[in-house]
Amino acid sequence: MKSLSFYSLLKIVLHGRSAGKILLATLLSFSFSIAVILCTFGLMDGFDHLLKTGLRHSSGDLLITSKKGFFKLEDDLQKVIKTSDPLAISPIIQTEAFALHEGVSKGVLVRGVDDRDFSDATGVKFTLKEGEIVIGKELALALKVKSGDAIALTFGKGNESSDSLPSVRLFTVSQVIQHGIYQKDLRFVYIDRKEIADILNVGSWINLLIVTYKDPIKPLLDLEGIQAKQHEIRRQLPIQYFVRPFWSEYSYLIEAVKIEKLSITIILQLIVVVAVFNIIAFVIYIMEKKSQDFFFLRAIGLSLNQLVYFWFVTMTLLWFFACVGAYILAEFFNWSLANLSFLQIPGEIYVLSALQIKLDIKSYATVYILSLLWVLISGAIGYWRLKRRPIMQGLRQEFSA
Repeated sequence: MKSLSFYSLLKIVLHGRSAGKILLATLLSFSFSIAVILCTFGLMDGFDHLLKTGLRHSSGDLLITSKKGFFKLEDDLQKVIKTSDPLAISPIIQTEAFALHEGVSKGVLVRGVDDRDFSDATGVKFTLKEGEIVIGKELALALKVKSGDAIALTFGKGNESSDSLPSVRLFTVSQVIQHGIYQKDLRFVYIDRKEIADILNVGSWINLLIVTYKDPIKPLLDLEGIQAKQHEIRRQLPIQYFVRPFWSEYSYLIEAVKIEKLSITIILQLIVVVAVFNIIAFVIYIMEKKSQDFFFLRAIGLSLNQLVYFWFVTMTLLWFFACVGAYILAEFFNWSLANLSFLQIPGEIYVLSALQIKLDIKSYATVYILSLLWVLISGAIGYWRLKRRPIMQGLRQEFSA
C-alpha cells in the first residue's frame, strides 16, 4: 500500500461533525488550562517585579541612617561609600507633616532632596524650585489636586517651648509622580532640601542617605550584588549607622511570593489534569469511533509505525495550538488588568496600585514543557490501545458489530 499522507489520515479521523467539535472543545479547554497557569506565573513575577521597581524608585539600592537621627555627610563617610563604587548618592532630610487642601488633610512623609541627585539615584525624574512640591499620584487623588494647585504642609517642632508651635508653609504642586507602590504614592512628597533645612533649622545635617549602584531605569535587579555591597559598607562604617537594602521593609512579601509561586504551580497542575482528561476522552472517542478505519488501513498495508507517527504528531499539534491560544488569552488578561476598572486591585491591601502579567522565557518553557508531557502521556494511551489489539481481532470485532 502506498503511504498515506498526514493530511489524508487527519481527514479520516475528523470525518463527521462530532469529531471536529470534540477536538475544538478539547483544544479550548487545554488552552484555558495553560493560560491559567501562565497568568498565575505572570502575576507572581509581575507582583515581584513591580514591587521591587516601585521600592527602588523611592529608595535607590541602599538606605543609610543613623541611631542618633541626624548626621553629617562627612569626608570619612563619603570615603567609605565611594570605596564600593556607587553610581549615585542622594542625601535626604526626611520628616513627617500634614498636607492640607480645601479642608482635607493627610499625614505625609516629607523628603527634602536635591532633585538632580535624587533623580540619578532613583530614576524618578522631576525638578524642584523654592516653594514647589512634588507629590504622589494617590495623594493627588485623595486631596483632589493637580499641577499648579497650592497645598499647605504643617510641620511639628516639638513642645519644649511656646516657640515650638507647628509651622505651616504653602507650596505649589509642580508635578504628580508615580512610584508604583500604593502607600508611597499616597504618603511621599518632595521639596527642596535647602528649604526644609531652613524650616527645621538643621543646616547641613541629614537623616537619610540613598546609595545606588546600578542604573535604576534598568529592569533587572541583582539583589545578591546589592546585599554584597550592603555587607561591604556595613563592615567599614561605625556601629551607629544602619545600612538597609531597598526591599527590607517588604522582604516578607518577596519571600512569600517565591514560596507561593512554587506551591501554586504544583496545585494548578490539577487544572491541567482536568484538561488532560478531556484529551484522553477525545483519544478514546476517536479510537472507538474510527477503529474500523484504522484496522482496515492496517490490514491493507498501513504500518503501525506510520499510525503511531500520525498520532503523536497530531497530539503535538494539539499542544502547539493550545500554547498559542494560551498565549493570546494571557495577553488579553494582561490588557484587561490595565484597562478594565473592575479588575483594578485595592492598593491599600495589595501594596501595589495595579498588577501586570510579566512572563520570561523560563516561565513559558516551564509551563509549556509540563503541558507537553501531559499531552504525550495522553498520546501514549492511544498508542497502547492500538498496539494491544491485533489486526485480525480488531477486524472481526468491528465487522461483526
